[in-house]
Amino acid sequence: MGLFKKREDKIVDIDLHELEVESGNRLEHLPSPIRKLVAVVAIAWTVFQVYTALFGLFPAMIQRMTTLSFGLFLCFICFRMRKADTHKVPVYDWVLALAAVGLDVYIISTFSTLVKRGGNPTQMDIICGIILILLVLEATRRAVGKPLVIVALIFLLYAYFGPYLPGMISHRGYSVNRISSQMFLTAEGIFGTPMAVMTTFVYSFVVFGCFLEVTGGARLFIDLAFAMTGRFAGGPAKTAVVASGLLGTISGSGLANVVTTGSFTIPLMKSCGYDPTFAGGVEASSSSAGQIMPPVMGAAAFIMAETTGIPYLKICISAALPAVLYYMCVFLSVDFEARRCHLKTVDKDQVPPFLPTLKRCYPLLLPILTLIVMLIIGFTPLKASIYATVAMILMSFLSKETRLNGKRTFDALTKAAYNSVTVCVACAVCGIVTGVITLTGLGLKLSDLILRASGGHLFLTLLMTMIASIILGMGLPTTAKYIVLSAIAAPALVKLGVPLVGAHLFILYFGVIAEVTPPVALTSYAAAAVAKAPGVKTALQGLKISIGAFFIPFMFCYYPSLLFVDTSFGGMLSGLSSSFIGMICLCGCSIGYFFGPLKTWKRIFMFLGVALLMHPGILTDLFGAAVIILMILLQKREFKNTPAPAA
Repeated sequence: MGLFKKREDKIVDIDLHELEVESGNRLEHLPSPIRKLVAVVAIAWTVFQVYTALFGLFPAMIQRMTTLSFGLFLCFICFRMRKADTHKVPVYDWVLALAAVGLDVYIISTFSTLVKRGGNPTQMDIICGIILILLVLEATRRAVGKPLVIVALIFLLYAYFGPYLPGMISHRGYSVNRISSQMFLTAEGIFGTPMAVMTTFVYSFVVFGCFLEVTGGARLFIDLAFAMTGRFAGGPAKTAVVASGLLGTISGSGLANVVTTGSFTIPLMKSCGYDPTFAGGVEASSSSAGQIMPPVMGAAAFIMAETTGIPYLKICISAALPAVLYYMCVFLSVDFEARRCHLKTVDKDQVPPFLPTLKRCYPLLLPILTLIVMLIIGFTPLKASIYATVAMILMSFLSKETRLNGKRTFDALTKAAYNSVTVCVACAVCGIVTGVITLTGLGLKLSDLILRASGGHLFLTLLMTMIASIILGMGLPTTAKYIVLSAIAAPALVKLGVPLVGAHLFILYFGVIAEVTPPVALTSYAAAAVAKAPGVKTALQGLKISIGAFFIPFMFCYYPSLLFVDTSFGGMLSGLSSSFIGMICLCGCSIGYFFGPLKTWKRIFMFLGVALLMHPGILTDLFGAAVIILMILLQKREFKNTPAPAA
């Protein structure tokens, strides 16, 4: 979520404002001179990132430290340490913010000697490294939360107390000086892959998304989705699914999608008869999947490309079919719920006509097409996103509704920085985690432990990885979860024959679904605030609606053809048919409707049939298909004389 969001609906304003205050953000409460200073710094950060993207990056350490210093400065000014500091910036926050700038000045001024010294840090280098670690941990506590700080501290303690640990996880141990230099002076610490991705790909796509937002793209996409689905039963819920999918292709942020589309779709869903908790669950489950929907996805996808060496375009291609299957699952859940509850449709005069709405959208659809085409023909994601942003600026002038002006440009430049603060800080602290994993060789040790615990059985290994991801999801953002598990669990999956892209997408999927899964479920709670519904019940509804996310990752690990890896006609046909049938039946089990209300015992048997289909093999497929066909025949026989609700 950005540092400040303004919505037209006053009820939504109040709820989201409360969420922002609870998160520690104090920007709107600060005196005007400080807010103006923050805006200047934010614009300077965006200009720096765009300039280096267009005309060439500085040396890696300078580029990454400068990016991090901007992020830390804004974090210490915009996020409070204590509730008592909501309306002011105390002296110690200014000291922390200026310390971040001082470290950047130190790196720039001593860069030539740093390179020459190589692996021989001076005492000042060690002190600066310790200060940077402390700054990153404190900024993470403010902007992201305590759980990620605790994880980072555990890894730092592990690096120091290695000799005193038991069994396979022990190591020779490293001094404070060695840990500090690893984090501060190498590309395998704070300035490692996560910060490299933040400095380049992530920020440029955030700029792209912010210009789309200020030119009215979100509003137009919602109108387009409503024009496509509004006339059907339960249309507003289907609008939420389609609109969140469209926005997810370029925002990659579940919270941003909830705030943007939810303020429109949730009240409409409630007006059509949906329960408020179900309406919030639909929005949360639809919005969270923006991080798995190409062509942009989220920060974790860019880190995946850097970590695995797989081209970003290839990752997008592999992720496309599973993402479509996921949205199909959510769409079917919404349709079954509309049929089960006999929900009414929206009045026709409320639904905008499709072709005129599509015509209004084309100035902003063309830049997205530009982005996709440039990725296909071989441009780097950094260049493609910057050029697509330029195309969006130019195309916005074709319509009065989307035209950029001074205020919109100012909003886009500042929001890009504000929206990047949390990601920047999270990437920095994840660098600490990956730095310790690299230093101690922990990743391979834990990978071997996972293989031993599972007995080398693929299903058990996948199940253990899923559970670990959901547990980590109780406190870590998606990017952090992915970075930790990709170093620990992905090697075990690859050893068992899962394709590299499949192993990493498996981890990413469960990192994303953790945002909907109680007890944390941040997107579900944001949707609940908009829907005026209980948070836990909304999260449980979101979990029920997005049940396909627990099915799809297992499918593409067993059927790599779904990822367009080792593609064969037979494998693709088998995987698609099993997935398609399984998703339909799974949604029916979850909602409790299939041609008519599903009795509990039928739901159990149908779920068992889906579970059998999930495991490849002629015998399991035959038994699974037989169970599902039997349940379908029983349902059709029971409700053959009952007219089906319009949907």
